[in-house]
Amino acid sequence: MTVAIFSDCVFFLKINDLSFKERKALKSTITSNNGVISFVLNQKCTHVVVNTIAFLSASQLKTVQKHQIQIVDSHFIWKCLEEKCLILDYQYLTAGVTPSEKEPQSWQDPEKTVFPENVPTLQNKDELWDRDYSEFDSETFTDPPDTEVAKYSFFHKGSNVAFLELLCFPESSSFLFKISKVICDSNGAEPDSSFQFANTAEASCQKYEKCTEALEKQGFKRVKRIPPKVALLTSEALQKVLLEEAINATKLSPVVGYFVESVWTEALGHLDKILSRPVNSISLNDVSKAEGILLQVRKALDTGTEPGDISKAMAEFYRLIPHKKPMLVNINKKLLSTKQDLCQLIRDMVSVCETNLSKPNPSILAKYQALRCQIEHVESDTEEFHQVSQQIRENKHCEESIKILKIFRVGKLSEATGFQRNLGNVKSLLHASSPSHFVGILSRGLLLPKNVEDDLGLERTDIGNLGSGIYFSDSISTGVKYSEPSVTNGARLLLVCDVALGNCKDLYKRDFSLTEAPNGFDSVHGVRQVPGRKSDFEDDEFVVYSKDQVKMRYVVQFCTAKDQVNMEHDKLPVWVEPTEEDVGEEPVQAEDPMLENLPEPRSIKGGLQSVQGNQIPLENIHVKGRMMDLVVEVIIFQTYINKSSVPIEAKYVFPLDSTAAVCGFEAFINGKHVIGEVKEKKQAHQEYRAAIREGHGAYLMDQDADDIFTVSVGNLPPNATVIIKITYITELNLEYETVDFSIPGTVASWQKDKALKENTQDTVEKICVEESGVSKGCFSLEMSVEMSFKIHSIMSYTHNILMKKTDCKAVIATEKDSSFDDGGFRLIIYLEPTFLQSSWNQPRMWVEKHPDEDSEACMLVFLPDFETNIQSWDLTILLDCSNSMESTFQSAKQIALLAANFFNSWLSINIISFGTSFKEFCVCPKEKNNLIPELVQFIKMAKPNMGNTELWKPLQSLCLLAPSSGTMQNVLLISDGHIQNENRVFQILKKNAGKVRLFTCGVGATANRHMLRCLAQYGAGFFEFFEDKSKSNWEKKMEAQLEKMNSPACTSASVKWVQFSENDPEPVQAPAHIPALFKNSCLLVYGFAPRCTQAKLQALIDDKELDTMASTTELQKTTGTMLHKLTARAVIRDYEDGFLHEKEHEHEMKKQQTKSLIIELSKKYSIVTQFTSFVAVEKRDAQEKPKDYVPNVLEIISAEVVDILPYMTWETEKNKKIGVDFPGWKENFCGCYGGPVSVVSVVYSIPRSPPPRLESVSLH
Repeated sequence: MTVAIFSDCVFFLKINDLSFKERKALKSTITSNNGVISFVLNQKCTHVVVNTIAFLSASQLKTVQKHQIQIVDSHFIWKCLEEKCLILDYQYLTAGVTPSEKEPQSWQDPEKTVFPENVPTLQNKDELWDRDYSEFDSETFTDPPDTEVAKYSFFHKGSNVAFLELLCFPESSSFLFKISKVICDSNGAEPDSSFQFANTAEASCQKYEKCTEALEKQGFKRVKRIPPKVALLTSEALQKVLLEEAINATKLSPVVGYFVESVWTEALGHLDKILSRPVNSISLNDVSKAEGILLQVRKALDTGTEPGDISKAMAEFYRLIPHKKPMLVNINKKLLSTKQDLCQLIRDMVSVCETNLSKPNPSILAKYQALRCQIEHVESDTEEFHQVSQQIRENKHCEESIKILKIFRVGKLSEATGFQRNLGNVKSLLHASSPSHFVGILSRGLLLPKNVEDDLGLERTDIGNLGSGIYFSDSISTGVKYSEPSVTNGARLLLVCDVALGNCKDLYKRDFSLTEAPNGFDSVHGVRQVPGRKSDFEDDEFVVYSKDQVKMRYVVQFCTAKDQVNMEHDKLPVWVEPTEEDVGEEPVQAEDPMLENLPEPRSIKGGLQSVQGNQIPLENIHVKGRMMDLVVEVIIFQTYINKSSVPIEAKYVFPLDSTAAVCGFEAFINGKHVIGEVKEKKQAHQEYRAAIREGHGAYLMDQDADDIFTVSVGNLPPNATVIIKITYITELNLEYETVDFSIPGTVASWQKDKALKENTQDTVEKICVEESGVSKGCFSLEMSVEMSFKIHSIMSYTHNILMKKTDCKAVIATEKDSSFDDGGFRLIIYLEPTFLQSSWNQPRMWVEKHPDEDSEACMLVFLPDFETNIQSWDLTILLDCSNSMESTFQSAKQIALLAANFFNSWLSINIISFGTSFKEFCVCPKEKNNLIPELVQFIKMAKPNMGNTELWKPLQSLCLLAPSSGTMQNVLLISDGHIQNENRVFQILKKNAGKVRLFTCGVGATANRHMLRCLAQYGAGFFEFFEDKSKSNWEKKMEAQLEKMNSPACTSASVKWVQFSENDPEPVQAPAHIPALFKNSCLLVYGFAPRCTQAKLQALIDDKELDTMASTTELQKTTGTMLHKLTARAVIRDYEDGFLHEKEHEHEMKKQQTKSLIIELSKKYSIVTQFTSFVAVEKRDAQEKPKDYVPNVLEIISAEVVDILPYMTWETEKNKKIGVDFPGWKENFCGCYGGPVSVVSVVYSIPRSPPPRLESVSLH
């Protein structure tokens, strides 16, 4: 028996001076005596074996000193072996703070250290990196355990196969990157291997690219796969990756295909018994919401919430996941566990749509890939089949005949990487279950029953004899009890698993309370009762309490003599889809996107018209506004006339800015003033329909999208006139020295049609009125302006305006006889540049006191100003080519072309198309100058046929190969946001914070905006959504994204509100999570913060702390409700679009918890949301006759006073009215401001410099 001399010893070896045989013998001696060899020098090491201290680098010596690690030479190992014990008084080599007399060279400057002849010095370390190492050096340079694969490629030439690997080592290693090349025959024989090292990502990519070019010059062609025997020659790190690639195979054998189809059919049959509608009609968003509700209910059960509230929440769950049977009255954790399993199964089933969205019946391949598990058939005439069959049959405790039908080899990447084999006592054991459970088992692995929480925190309650663990047996007889015949073919299913039992405790009594192995043990064994041995257990039961102790190896189809089995493959319909390679051979689509296909700004023509040819009811529009800093309150008066002879319902759709919030709705008709009230949407619609049925007047306002609002004027009497008053608030943009305010004049037709066609009632005739356009002289606008900065000038490029102003205040009005068309209204306010230079980046704070309540709302304005732009940066475009992108892929390619087109030609760029795998345009970013035609062609050739959305794969590669210091790598993701393995993506972004920045571009009507916003939040980037209805703005959005990439990011921003008293309520802040900020971008933070006049803002800019205080002045303290409404709208927007939690189900749970708060805020501050609508009812007496009463429009609008400078007169033609004619201004502003521009006469003070982007000024 070998004496364990080196137990509890961890050795780090630096024995380059020994021969290959000597090194091998030394390593063997250490490991055979229970010693551990570490590939990384860290605090876990007990000994460093080195014959000359000069072999250790300066950083390694520091580690030795820091952790007091003993340094010995190779003779120490042989001496211990001779003494048969660990020598404690050995003459250790020293590495003290001062130079040792024994080793005078050990603490010299590394550049001056004298090395032995056969050891490279620091001066020739470049030669060490550049030289080629052969297979004989592989023992010397062993890959450390935490090695990761950054890139790999496979090649084929005749009977030869080659592969390249670019491996990334931990930062503590001597070398950071390794590039290896192997050439062999197709059986893996006669391998010719070599490798190189590099210490920078740039150098490693260059060497990798040179190896690729060398192989291609030799006639090797790229291939996607290599033979299994060749795969065994790859590194351990790549073998793990290849296991996952096998999971994503594009071809299946018929036997595997039939097995996959059978387990899916079992699962579908199980779901059909439960669900009242097909599983593929349930969206993943609804599944996420349902999981959020389960989490909410679980927490409610823990806190003793009222049963009525719990039942209400579960009713919402049953609405999202419709059941055939009614909701159970008794709601407990066992029910929640069952419903969570149901949600997981539904998610598994629905996720195949990601790989096969366009097919009515997902293929077997899509179902296989959704399982995320490698499945291979074991032929019945192989030794492997015989060994597994023998193991199953040899331990049978009954006489029942067992027949092994088929065996499938299975493997999951998570189990391969996380299996705790080091516990020892690994046994091959059996686990049986119902066939309907195997979709879940194969996709997620075996889960613990209770007290070990999964991602949702839900606990299963199917407790066994030995508590809440995963149960196994060594007997097929036990498996028969827990299995049942399949509905599809009559076969039963059994798992054969490797189970790391470790130190296993034998038990003879049941113990239902166990949630972990007893102290000092890793598992338990319920010992079977036999004659002469008393026990509570009928069968041997082995139980582990960690899923990392389990590794699935085989799925066995078997049957008993009583089972009726039919294994004919034609019993199930099997549809085989073309592989990715087949699809990729199709010619380029004729409709490939071109930049010139983008519509001109405001190309959608509006105009009032009735879809039924009736006379137009909208007569005029009048606007009053109050602008305060970067927010504005707008009041719109719209006049309708029903010139028909019958009562009608007029529906009017109009657009607003996406940040707008409608907070007031009133109607004036027949001498009556009706004020709208915000109610829950369902109730509001019911009251609206009921009022029309009863002959009353009714008014309804809904928000159909972020920027689309619909007004329904119901039961408008013949020849009647009604004035609708709408109040909304919105935020403004500050770019450089300009503040931009606009009222849009048009809306995309598909949004308009959707809103107009909605059926709100069935009593009176419906007239659909499109947006925009009133006749000349029927539009007016008056607005006050209050700024924290000095106003330089004010202009409108759509209307002639009058103005009066002081330094920081102004009032403007449109001239008489103005009109309102598709171009809408736009106002540009130029602020004083010299004033901005000194105060532009200073945060400021506004505080508003409510006139009727003890409430205060605050607005914090933050405009970061960075001294310099990033000098050097790369861009990598990640183009989502997964199958879910099919419906929106043309738009995605247009966005990619925009990014490539606007990107600076002297900077480096790369494009990666990705799905289940990824394809690179080039190995690393290269200067755009010489690549433009190839870039465009690469984008045009991309197709949405690459399977799932595995974003983590290209992102991991980019992070591992992040540029060295001095170059910022920006990543631009173009996707619909429906990604897999999102937790892994977030882990990569957290781990590599500061190495790369991730900017996201959302496309598609069904895009997961929450996910894309979260990715940008964690990646210190910015999220922008590219809507098909506003393609005219795409160029501006892309330019803004690229401009942000050229700016350092202000990240980790947080606000601390300084309140007067500690007893004041905790402030309610929105946005709760502040996104990254960039140069020239503006952040508005709102808060309900009582008695607060200061706020502290903290952030990081290039790892430097920013700590600044914003305070209010008397000029920035107001009384009113505008900031209260804006704050409420910001809280609601956080609910609708914000980032509440990185996990989607947690995000949905928080949304469920705050839904009631959102509705209450909406009602209190009269804000329309997705849950609420404005409704107003005008009561009419049945005997009441229609009056010829026409409301006085001017009298009604004059009640809204916005003139804050009543003591000043309007500037007229005689008083500083200046005709302006800037050369090229029409062309500039058509492109800049998104609309056709008419000739403008502007009233303003003469500027000292021309406005931005205009080249010259001629005054006349």
